[in-house]
Amino acid sequence: MGIVRVQRSLLWLLGAVFLLWVLRRQRRCSRFFASLKTSILKKLTCKSLGRKQPRVAVRKVDLFVEKVLAQGGLQDVDKIVGIFPRRFELVGHVVVVKLNRGIARDVFAPYARALAESFFPRVIDVVLLDTMGIVGELREPHLEVLWSSATSHFSVNDSLLKVTKERVRKASTFTSEDAELLGSCAEAVTFTTHVENGVRYSFDACKVMFCSGNVTERMHFASIMAKDEVVVDMFAGIGYFTLPLAINGGVKIVHALEKNKYSALYLAFNAVQNKVSDLIVIHCGDNRDMGSELCGRCDRVIMGYIPSCESFLPRAISFLRRSTRGEPMGVVHYHLLSEKDQVINTVTHHVRSTLDEATTSLMRIVNFRMVKSYAPKRFHFVVDMHFSSLQEPE
Repeated sequence: MGIVRVQRSLLWLLGAVFLLWVLRRQRRCSRFFASLKTSILKKLTCKSLGRKQPRVAVRKVDLFVEKVLAQGGLQDVDKIVGIFPRRFELVGHVVVVKLNRGIARDVFAPYARALAESFFPRVIDVVLLDTMGIVGELREPHLEVLWSSATSHFSVNDSLLKVTKERVRKASTFTSEDAELLGSCAEAVTFTTHVENGVRYSFDACKVMFCSGNVTERMHFASIMAKDEVVVDMFAGIGYFTLPLAINGGVKIVHALEKNKYSALYLAFNAVQNKVSDLIVIHCGDNRDMGSELCGRCDRVIMGYIPSCESFLPRAISFLRRSTRGEPMGVVHYHLLSEKDQVINTVTHHVRSTLDEATTSLMRIVNFRMVKSYAPKRFHFVVDMHFSSLQEPE
């Protein structure tokens, strides 16, 4: 009896092993046939739609190596990879590059065209070298043209330019000479159009800055509902926040204050091409001197300037509407630099050091957002401050 039981147990064990083997084979076969089915369906779909089968995207650095080798100069692949810029910014048909540490301008310059071609299928017609970054009160870039195509694919819409020049001539803070200046700027090889979330930003990359790192805040302004509001943008630039708000926010009017004449002219063009020129009034000049007629009339103020716009807080508050008690009422979008865990403390300090106690007591922080890293342990934040009377609703 003992031998029979052992034999039965062995048979059960062998049967179980065989069953597991069959199931495993079946699972592998199922995977194989599922994969085969997917592959066939993809091929049939691509064929029926007239599409080529998708391929793995080629890295830009690999294309760069290929172009440099074909150029016949540098042949050491490791050295070629070493000069490929790790930091670059694409704006329209222009790329702005920063050289890698230890790479001299004259080492990289002969291969600027190869870099432009490494962005294929995107067409890049101009390669700019960032020599000093963004400097000065007007946040002006210092760039050098390393290469530009003799046959650029970019051109300015002449009819839009004509309409803009007419509007500039009629504006109180511009002159007829400014209209001609805009025309000459639009002829520069570095004049480009960057499209972001449906908003068209046109500008000369050598004249004014455009920071792709602020994209989340520009997207945020496209989602703000400011129906029938009067808005002041104290540092409007080329329309970084003014344009998405005017396009999507339902505003009554946006008063765009800008000290840099080039930026103000590009904003005028951008307002026309984005079809919101009737919603934007451009004031070209220093916001401490311009726009006094707006004081006490505005619902929302944008303060998009870094590294610091603390000293402009009193001016910003002066634009807000007043309650029957004479207290400011409205929203201020305040940009600042701060450590990650010190945002509230930093804003509170700025407000208390620049505004009187009565005004400070009306302020409450409803939200803050980190935009980007600015420097070691320093981050660009935006704080939404609401000012409202204690006696009356906003």
